Amino acid sequence: MSATSEKVWLITGANSGIGCALAQYALSQGDKVIATVRALSKFPESLKKAGGQSLMLDLSAPDADIRNAGTEALRIYGRVDVLVNNAGWGAVAPVEELDMGELRASFQAMVFGAIVLTQSLLPHFRERKTGHVLNVSSIAGFIGVPSWGAYCGAKAALELLSESLSAEVAPFHIRVLIVMPGYFSTKFFEHASSVDKNKQATVYTGPSQGFGTIEGIPRRHVEAGQIGDVEKLAARVFEVVHGVGLAKGLVEGQGGKREWLRIPLGPDCGERIIKKIQVLKENAEAFEPIWRSTDVEPERLKFFARG
Repeated sequence: MSATSEKVWLITGANSGIGCALAQYALSQGDKVIATVRALSKFPESLKKAGGQSLMLDLSAPDADIRNAGTEALRIYGRVDVLVNNAGWGAVAPVEELDMGELRASFQAMVFGAIVLTQSLLPHFRERKTGHVLNVSSIAGFIGVPSWGAYCGAKAALELLSESLSAEVAPFHIRVLIVMPGYFSTKFFEHASSVDKNKQATVYTGPSQGFGTIEGIPRRHVEAGQIGDVEKLAARVFEVVHGVGLAKGLVEGQGGKREWLRIPLGPDCGERIIKKIQVLKENAEAFEPIWRSTDVEPERLKFFARG
């Protein structure tokens, strides 16, 4: 990779899973990576050997500390080209039984903290008139999953914030993308089990209500023979950022559209997105008599000169 195309990535939650795989792949392709971890002891040895730089960041910290981490990241190589807001975790419980502290912590890590870090880098991106903001969501940010309301809600919020941000920064040539993995083999479910309140459920005990979801979702994917490979995910995301490989011609500036924010990853993700879009279309069409009946009558429009 030439020096002109080399990018500097700042990836949060890079100690394992998708974040670690993406950092490893970017490094293997000649890019530079700053990988954030909550403790230096969690910085993967594989990233260290590959030349990755570690940065301490706890997204539950005060806003000022998160902004300082963004500033520190810029000092390491003098620039950041790609911000990946990846860090996150899932609190598992029916909405009625959600612990409000865990719900707020979910939004702090996956929404508020991510936005603060993004804010800290946007002036840098605007000044250079280039940059990527990759917000890692999930198919669960587009489709509600029973007993995963906290996680789904946080990811959905991040997705719509991403849509707003994309329009705002378009004049500065900053790209905003939403990374949407389906089911991939990581430690995500293992970590989620530590806050799985369904184990004590007495009301929401049906499979359709999300009971046993921690074991059920991986089992269903094993039975279906469909499990995502994080190394392939990392390669596809890298290709979208650089506009090469399978992503050539799909990204903005190569024939793709800015409105194509989402990067679906995994057949389970893509197929479920298409299915929900079909349901949403049916929903809107079925309710057309209702939504067409709520405007002010034409003869009354004169009373609404200012809207």
